Amino acid sequence: MNRYLVFALALLLGLWTEAVRAHEGEDHGPPAVVNARPLLPRVTAHSELFELVGVLEPGGRLLLWLDATPTNAPVEGAVVEVEGAGANGQAAEVSPGVYELKLDQAPAPGSHPLTFTVQAGSDMDLLGAPLVVARAEGAGQGAAVVAGETSPRAAWAGPVGWMALGAVGMAVAMAGVSALRRRRALPARR
Repeated sequence: MNRYLVFALALLLGLWTEAVRAHEGEDHGPPAVVNARPLLPRVTAHSELFELVGVLEPGGRLLLWLDATPTNAPVEGAVVEVEGAGANGQAAEVSPGVYELKLDQAPAPGSHPLTFTVQAGSDMDLLGAPLVVARAEGAGQGAAVVAGETSPRAAWAGPVGWMALGAVGMAVAMAGVSALRRRRALPARR
């Protein structure tokens, strides 16, 4: 009986150490958390000369990033005028290639066409694109969700948990075999 027990324990220990050992490129930490908040309203427009991306922040602040299409370099010192969605004014440069326009009030939910007049040196272009403002959702929008899962995974569902379950099963089977052998070895009492 001792032979079988030693063999089973050695086998179990060998399997357990292989499963616990970390592998290159695998993350054995907690699952990644994904931000489930909706994106801020955005507007994108491009032409042969300019690429423009705008983000409407809470409170009516419209931030615009302006790049040159051929080089993808920020366009500094440009004059950027915005019309539509309650905006009618010139955006001020806050850093190289980044412009800001404060709206009197944030636009209502829906699609709002915007027109951008961009002049940088001798280059001038007219860009148009819609700003889509989504409706405010229920209270659960800011909750974080684990990537790919909606409920926590059971702790025993990993490889070590399955091995522990196998070890318990093996121990029960070995105890049963041992009990049968003892029963056969005992002389019958009359």
